[in-house]
Amino acid sequence: MPPRKLSNVLTLTWIGLLLPSVGLAFWLVTGWMIDRVLSQTSPAGTLLEAEGQHQVNLALSLTIVSIDAEVNRKTQITEVSIRTVGSPLEEMEFKFPVAEFADIEQAIAQELNLPLGDIRKLIRYRIDE
Repeated sequence: MPPRKLSNVLTLTWIGLLLPSVGLAFWLVTGWMIDRVLSQTSPAGTLLEAEGQHQVNLALSLTIVSIDAEVNRKTQITEVSIRTVGSPLEEMEFKFPVAEFADIEQAIAQELNLPLGDIRKLIRYRIDE
C-alpha cells in the first residue's frame, strides 16, 4: 500500500474510533450530571413565614340598586346578594348567621357602613322554611 493511502486509512480509523468514544464519554458525563442534579432533595427548612397579617382598607364609591336576602330558617343563615352599578364590582355576596330581619339589616348596614334606612329601602327578602 502506498504511504499516502495508508495515512488516509489510519486517519479514518482514528476518526472512526475517536468520534464514537467522545460521543459515548459526553453521553455518560451528562447522564451522570443530570442524575446528580435531579436526585438532590430540596431543603425542608426554608419555608417562608409571614410575620403577622397584613390588612388593606378598601374604599369604593358604589351605587347599590338592590339587596336580596335569602333567609333559611332551619340553618339560621341568611345569604345576601347586593347588586351595584357604576363600578367594576357588580355584585357582592355575604352570609350572615342570623335569621331575624332586624339583625340582617343591622349586619348589612355594619358591613357596608351605611345607615339602616338606606338598607330598608333596598332590601327584598325570600324566606326558606
